[in-house]
Amino acid sequence: MPLVILTGYPCSGLTYRANQLASLLEKGQDELFAAPDPTSPVSLKSRFKVHVVPSHDAGHPRIVYDHARTEKEARGVAYARAKRVLARDSIVILDGMNYIKGWRYQLWCESKAAGTTCCVVHVGTPVDQCVANNDARLRRQVAQQQDPGSTDAPARKPADSTEDNEEAYPSELLNNLIFRYEEPSTHSRWDKPLFTVPWTDREPPVADIFKELTGVVLPSAQTTVDATVPSMTESLASSTLSDTASTATRARTFNRGQSLRPRIVPHQATVQAVATDHGALYAMEKRTSAIVSAIRAFTQSNPSAETALAQSNHAKGIAIEVPDASLPVLVPSHVATTGTTDELAGVGGALALPRLQRLRRQWISLNRSYIGHGHGTSKGGLAADQVGDAFVRFLNADFGDEAQGDVDNDADV
Repeated sequence: MPLVILTGYPCSGLTYRANQLASLLEKGQDELFAAPDPTSPVSLKSRFKVHVVPSHDAGHPRIVYDHARTEKEARGVAYARAKRVLARDSIVILDGMNYIKGWRYQLWCESKAAGTTCCVVHVGTPVDQCVANNDARLRRQVAQQQDPGSTDAPARKPADSTEDNEEAYPSELLNNLIFRYEEPSTHSRWDKPLFTVPWTDREPPVADIFKELTGVVLPSAQTTVDATVPSMTESLASSTLSDTASTATRARTFNRGQSLRPRIVPHQATVQAVATDHGALYAMEKRTSAIVSAIRAFTQSNPSAETALAQSNHAKGIAIEVPDASLPVLVPSHVATTGTTDELAGVGGALALPRLQRLRRQWISLNRSYIGHGHGTSKGGLAADQVGDAFVRFLNADFGDEAQGDVDNDADV
């Protein structure tokens, strides 16, 4: 499922290069499976299906670039087409300008998410040649309107007689697109590996492209490399350099047919978040509400702080047993007795219901954000049976901070 992203100026021969590259990839696979080397078995188990995904059709002509809305819609259609044919046994060639670096980054992320390789092929046609190609297309369209049987098409590539039937751009739109074009750069990880195909080249470097995509060296490319080695070694006067060259030759021969495909390492931008339990938030709400209700029931049966401290068996303060938690809610003696009222649940009391509800909402808000990012079931996450203890620790920490703050204020006085 490798992805080949073509990019270049409008009217630079992108469609021609896309079809040419698809034909050469099919031819290379024919050579690879025709007569494999018995000493170096081919690593490919089956042939790749080559798909050329166009960026334009009758419903999305060249004039979609006149408006941002129509251009975005056309890119969405091309994106859906490319994603639909991405498979383990396919090579997808996305035909089009792909002139926005952010758009190329999105495609690169899609290939990374699919666990496949990706490369960028830059059709390096000069601006003057692009303008000349577009002018020829405009003249052809005018001639066809006047005489439907006439043709006036430029040669798409040197030594090629294929007629150019592509749609022309309006002259103002062509200049605008050339001005807006964002060239690929090897400094950007989403533009690597980058292959540049000048206008004067008859064919793109299909052997290098196939090696980067699949990790397999085509037999024709290996034969070309091996053929240049004798002439190079004969011209070397040093025996040491000759030995080095022969060692390199043996290394090239050994790598023939073996997979050199790089391992795709996922990263945070493309890794899908871990799915969490849909009932995790409901479980938090239910367990924390039960704890607050248990504290509320305790304050109703023990409204006075002095009475609750006298009946408590804990040395440091009031210990309240709550459900779904192995720890008790601990209210320090200093906090329970220094409130504005002796009533635990009264206004200003240590266990007033508005305060408990505020703490509960605060704790749930923090953990909702944590679970919402897909980390609820990952290592270090909070399981459902740990909610009660975590919330009790949060309450005890808040009551403990309040007690420490009161002690510090008394010391300052």
